[in-house]
Amino acid sequence: MDPSDSDANRSVSLKAAMTTMPLNPNTYLARLPSDHCLGSAVHGGLLVSVVLDAVRQHFSTTLESHNQPDTFALHLVFLRPAVAGKAILEIKGTKPGASTSTTHVSLSQNGKDCVVGYAVNMNLQVAKGLSYPTHYILKPPPPPANIAKLANNTDPNWVSSTYPYHPDSFIKASTHLRFVVPTEGPPHPSISDLWLTPIHAEDAFTNEMLGSVIDYWPRMVENYRSGSPYSVSGLAARGLCTLQGSPLEDISRQIPQYAYPTISMSLDVKKLLPPEGVKWLFMRAQAKEIKNGRMDAEITVLDEAFELVALSHQVSFIVNFAEKPVLRPRQKDGKL
Repeated sequence: MDPSDSDANRSVSLKAAMTTMPLNPNTYLARLPSDHCLGSAVHGGLLVSVVLDAVRQHFSTTLESHNQPDTFALHLVFLRPAVAGKAILEIKGTKPGASTSTTHVSLSQNGKDCVVGYAVNMNLQVAKGLSYPTHYILKPPPPPANIAKLANNTDPNWVSSTYPYHPDSFIKASTHLRFVVPTEGPPHPSISDLWLTPIHAEDAFTNEMLGSVIDYWPRMVENYRSGSPYSVSGLAARGLCTLQGSPLEDISRQIPQYAYPTISMSLDVKKLLPPEGVKWLFMRAQAKEIKNGRMDAEITVLDEAFELVALSHQVSFIVNFAEKPVLRPRQKDGKL
């Protein structure tokens, strides 16, 4: 890990942050760290990974006899923000089956549900059935990439960028990953293309971490806003300044003009990642409509071989912070 990324206040890796602990056969405990927050709210992607980890544990213990370890479909609704501190997850078997099982999941704090939804599990390693090649490709195609050159930031088509960490930063959750974006910016403002890799040495992307991955992309609204440091072009500009040794604007304590609270999301897992995880994933996020304070996003996740790993659909509000001060960082993190 680069020495500049080794701040002790950012020591909670994604792997550690998403890990849950069983309290009884149907209840799990999560400890949500403050350095995975956006403002005062825990990053929604981390909450999805926490849910996936609890479901994984549930099917390896309480429902082990079903031999359905893999969550391949997930739908969640976000009812209220979660804050740093303890969270309780409850899992109820709704429809157990011979090939697939559906469970109801809730994540709550202080007795109030923050996230609710359903997970569908099966054994993807032994799955069989009718298959046809669709020859799916991204249109327009992203620039070609060489993983070795991405790793040392020498690929001419892509440039690496990170968000600076500060204990009072609004975007602390985004400081745990390295974002590699097209040098020339997005092909259209409605599209955000990027490669992701973890900053923490112990982190590697597993299927449970896909919950976080699908929520780490520059919001397309920012691509329409000229000069936004949170856009694909803004990230590219910061990355190029770093390469050229030019001074960077300190945005560590800036509060963005807009937030994008997720209302609902679905995850469709197409491929099992190795148990030890992978270091690189590609993602395209694309909006079909941005209107009246709402935005949809279709997320496509591919691996290094450009094979399909997962799909996601998300619905978000677009919130101006002047109208939602509750989302601003607090003086102290909420403790439950």
